[in-house]
Amino acid sequence: MSKDLLSMEETSSGHKANKETLTPYKIGVILLIKEYCIAIQRSPPERRDFCIVALKLIQSPDMDLKALIFALCKTEYVLQRFARTMEVECVHLTNKSVGVEGLLELFDVLSRLVKSPQDHSLNSYALCRSSVLGLYVRRTIIFFEELAFSEVAQLYDAFVEDFEEAAMALANARSLPTPRVDLGNVKEISKNKNIWDCRRAELLVAQQAQALQTDEHKAIPPAKLQVLVRELLACNPYYAEAHYLSYLNCLRVNEYCGAQDSLYHCFDRLAPLENRSATDDRSRTFRYAALNLAALHAQFDHKDVAKAALKEAIMMAQEAGDNVCLQLAHAWMYHLSKENKSQLIERSVGKASMLGITHTTSLGLIASAHNSALEGKSPSHVFQTLIKSDVLNCQHSMTDLMSMSYAEKAALWAYYGKAEMSIVSSQLLLLHNSGNKKQTMFNGASTCQAVVNIVNALVEFGEYSLVDVVLDHAKERFPNEPSNKIWMLSQQLYQLTKLMRHEKWSDAEATANQISSLDTIESKFRLAEVALAKGDYPTGLDHISNIEKDEDLNPQNRVRAMILSSQIMNSSILPGNGITGTNSLVLLNSALEMATKYHLSYYEALVKMHLANVQLIMGMPNQASTLIDEAIVQILAHGGWYDQARALVLHAKCLVATAPQAPDRRRAIIQDAIKALLKARTHFTKVEAFGKVKNTVYLLSLLYNEVDQKAERNQCAFEFRQFDEQYPTKANTSTLY
Repeated sequence: MSKDLLSMEETSSGHKANKETLTPYKIGVILLIKEYCIAIQRSPPERRDFCIVALKLIQSPDMDLKALIFALCKTEYVLQRFARTMEVECVHLTNKSVGVEGLLELFDVLSRLVKSPQDHSLNSYALCRSSVLGLYVRRTIIFFEELAFSEVAQLYDAFVEDFEEAAMALANARSLPTPRVDLGNVKEISKNKNIWDCRRAELLVAQQAQALQTDEHKAIPPAKLQVLVRELLACNPYYAEAHYLSYLNCLRVNEYCGAQDSLYHCFDRLAPLENRSATDDRSRTFRYAALNLAALHAQFDHKDVAKAALKEAIMMAQEAGDNVCLQLAHAWMYHLSKENKSQLIERSVGKASMLGITHTTSLGLIASAHNSALEGKSPSHVFQTLIKSDVLNCQHSMTDLMSMSYAEKAALWAYYGKAEMSIVSSQLLLLHNSGNKKQTMFNGASTCQAVVNIVNALVEFGEYSLVDVVLDHAKERFPNEPSNKIWMLSQQLYQLTKLMRHEKWSDAEATANQISSLDTIESKFRLAEVALAKGDYPTGLDHISNIEKDEDLNPQNRVRAMILSSQIMNSSILPGNGITGTNSLVLLNSALEMATKYHLSYYEALVKMHLANVQLIMGMPNQASTLIDEAIVQILAHGGWYDQARALVLHAKCLVATAPQAPDRRRAIIQDAIKALLKARTHFTKVEAFGKVKNTVYLLSLLYNEVDQKAERNQCAFEFRQFDEQYPTKANTSTLY
């Protein structure tokens, strides 16, 4: 980048020239402040509205006087009286007989307003010098006093021209039969460009960057924010921070080309001047540019390109001896690497802790806990690591990492099969980001994941009306990337779950294919489940084989794949085939070993239920009953209604299969089985699994017939006939758990 491009913005020492210019808009604002200060009576609503409007006016870009007066006349404020007096003052100021002298008198009055009265030093100021408006007025006075007489005359001429245009617009608006003007869209009223001075531009960029990183719901929508960025760059083409804001804005809508171009432009503008003597200053921009570029490519999953950018950042950081940059690059390196991840994280955490980089240290501890869980380390060790991160987060008030820690706990509890604890962690996260803590609220991807966790729990318990309410909240609260992918995936899975329980296989298959754009592995699992339900066993096995080829498959998904394979084996061959049962038992025992090794307690219980089902089919009810007694408590404690109902049905089958032949004892056991089936029917009905309800009613009718309860048997037979007409069975899945 050539040196002369920065000459407008930087002095010879490299600092930005902070020159501001007075505009007719600023004159209009101080006129309003003057009229408010000299007013004798001000009602409480007028005071409130003036404070709100004045803060907006001094933070917004410079507009024309027409837009300013229309904004003051808006019906939502009670400032019409001050708008009229300000308009009268403007008429007086633009009078030819007054001329430039009117401006001099205006600033003389403002100077007296911010001075203490002469009669007694304890009297209050008309305008407090240290207040927001006082500082604004004093700053404006200083700029005015620095102007040459010719510049004052130019300012006056611009003010006269601007007000004449505003007067014509006001006259036209008031001559309408229904004098109602849309005052909400100030930019459409104003034909002139908005003018952003340095300080207002810095305030806007800082506010929006903070909002995009912590609470996107409060940020300006992407399209409008990009328009503001263009306005900033039109006023100052070499304002690097505006390009970085554009980069963040492009990331939220997943626009790769725009994000890359904005990042390049940002660091082009930050490039050091050739006359700087400090070598470190010259290389600092380049190494952090490479680091940011690596983060950009990592965001879009371009791992090889991201690693190349990281290597460049590391080399420049080593040459400059910048340990902070090195540790930031190290953190991205273990994020992108697959091999020796534990050692990389451990070294990163230790070095970052020595250097006092608390954010990177805490983030590394969370990553270490996550990686330890996938490696099968004990849950106590994993949660102790997270506690260390919690201590750092609380000590340094890192709200983003506090939320991330809660989300990680929720994920780990769900991974270990403790659904209740997972929901509690999600609720704690949502509670942390609500109530009186709205000023320090964090609405990032972790908060969205907590909302989705609640959605998934509601789906499992059949609260579909509440699911729609919570999903609508998530859509409104997290409209953009990357958070919106989380609730979009949850919404697709929710729709797929309902379709599967309603046995609409074609629609379910289409929805499962749509999930592939959000989560490829989950899509393949769901397609395999649909193929199993339809009876298309070769397709189901193909999907499972594709899943197992994935090297990054975590232990939980490997156990899921084994369970699906065993279900397809049981369904594809006749129940009496002993070879199929043996193969299924071997596969399920491997899954049980893996689930035990990685502390997946819920999947361990599910595998035992599947083993019990296979043993029951093979004629080993006593062994099946023993396994069910071991597993059913875990499922009833942490499973949804659907899983609980399946467990109760299998439990009832085992009770009947192991019941003695003595009439009294057999009758009592069958009554227990009937109670379990009645509860299972209630659960299946709640989640709208009507095919399962039909099978449960059929079993009930058989048991009622055996204990000679004919009225209940006939009622169940009638219900079965109704369900069979409404939901005819499309596949034989009676051998499945």
